[in-house]
Amino acid sequence: MIFQRDELNKVVCNIRIPNGTNEEIGTAIFITKNNKAFLLTASHVVARINAQSYVLLSGSNGTPIKVNLNTMLGGASFVNHPSADLAKAEIKLTATNTTYIQGRCFPFNQIETNSTTLSKDLELTSVGFPLGLGATGRTFSPLTFRTYVSAPSITLPRFDNKIPCEFIILELPSIGGYSGGPLFDLGYLISGGMTTTKENTILHGIVHGTISDPTGGKLAAITPCSYLNNWL
Repeated sequence: MIFQRDELNKVVCNIRIPNGTNEEIGTAIFITKNNKAFLLTASHVVARINAQSYVLLSGSNGTPIKVNLNTMLGGASFVNHPSADLAKAEIKLTATNTTYIQGRCFPFNQIETNSTTLSKDLELTSVGFPLGLGATGRTFSPLTFRTYVSAPSITLPRFDNKIPCEFIILELPSIGGYSGGPLFDLGYLISGGMTTTKENTILHGIVHGTISDPTGGKLAAITPCSYLNNWL
């Protein structure tokens, strides 16, 4: 299956982790590789998952569906990447979760796992649930956020554990709730006055967080999908 721009609401879900009177909120993406299904997110998003954790995703009629996270994973656990802010869970298919998973997984062959230098003319789009918006109500509608590459590869300490990693830096900041969400090339390349449309949607990275300083300057840090090479 090839996912196009208007179908990406199917491949993401909103992760919610109840914590006292609050909920920790993040985004995740369903992926398929070698006929296996995975849920991929940022490791800091699922660092404190518990039995009450759940996901919200799109139902067949476009309304949100609430599913216990353990039920969605079929009892599988998240495994953290050894260095990058990534966590994967290989979903154990059951009679219950198969109905939710079918037709929802983004294909691995549409993921850029090579260490490719991204052009600063490339418009990139993150998909997710900033502040939890878009996951509840009458219609499941994840929000998109478009921006450009500020630097294709910068080494920075991770915000959660200070381990140095490579990041794609975007011109505009992320927002809480986008963490763990996918960053796509939706197929538009603008060069001068020309706009080129490509055939496929490509996944380039997973949202890590926002760089900020006391002056108010902010940039988004993205974990590149090259970290998925030989890991997912």
